Amino acid sequence: MHVRPSLTVETAAQALAQWWELAGLEPIDLAPALRARAQAQKPPAADALAPAAAITPARVTNAKKPVDALAEAQRLAQSCTSLDALHKALESFDGCGLKANARTTVFSDGRIGAEIMVIGETAVREDDEIGKPFQGPEGELLTKMLASIGLDRQQDCYLTCLIPWRPPGNRNPTAQEIGLCRPFLTRHIELAAPKAILIVGGVAAQTLLNTADGIMKLRTRSFDYRLGLDAEGRTAYAQCLVSPTYLMNRPRDKALAWQDLLIFEQKISALGVATKGRNEAKAR
Repeated sequence: MHVRPSLTVETAAQALAQWWELAGLEPIDLAPALRARAQAQKPPAADALAPAAAITPARVTNAKKPVDALAEAQRLAQSCTSLDALHKALESFDGCGLKANARTTVFSDGRIGAEIMVIGETAVREDDEIGKPFQGPEGELLTKMLASIGLDRQQDCYLTCLIPWRPPGNRNPTAQEIGLCRPFLTRHIELAAPKAILIVGGVAAQTLLNTADGIMKLRTRSFDYRLGLDAEGRTAYAQCLVSPTYLMNRPRDKALAWQDLLIFEQKISALGVATKGRNEAKAR
């Protein structure tokens, strides 16, 4: 194999001078300049090099992982021993993205201590404006429905909803959002300790009853809802009702809702649930 000779400064200068001469240019001695340039580009001696910076490996820390939102929701909810504490815990919880776009946390309405608890699905625009569930046209219809069986909404009922923050555009909540809000609702029911629960709407019914059945199937059944995991095994009578929003879109199904309300009235009467309407009737 042909080995290419090394090119010295003098050889390079001579070759360049010959090229210039062939080109008709006046040759000059470039050797000193090339020698000085080569000397400047020569790497410094090993003993003249600055000591290399010590390479420090990345330090492994024991930083905590991001808090699991569901675990945090469960911890917060179970730590509450009063409705007021639960309200504050819900307002402090930042694990659900819906909260960032909501104006208020929709917690409750009606009378604390009422033996009937009414649970809706999702906060809507009117709820979000004042922080109370079942507002607007749908809330007005629910008020009339309750009054039709002698229930005063503000005196006989304690009302709340599954999703306390209004989803943008009143869209349906996602499965993840429902899962994050469920621990708070479960604890809400335990602390309210009602004798009867009226679950309004399919989403709330499926969530609380752990079922995939639709509201039209659930509305024909009665349930014993367990209040917590204590040894007493306390339960509340639970019944499902189609939502006012559904009835406003399908008025012909109001007859079905009326039938369901009559059954609920019979059940709470048998349980001895105190209501304003029943007390007024006795007074007369």
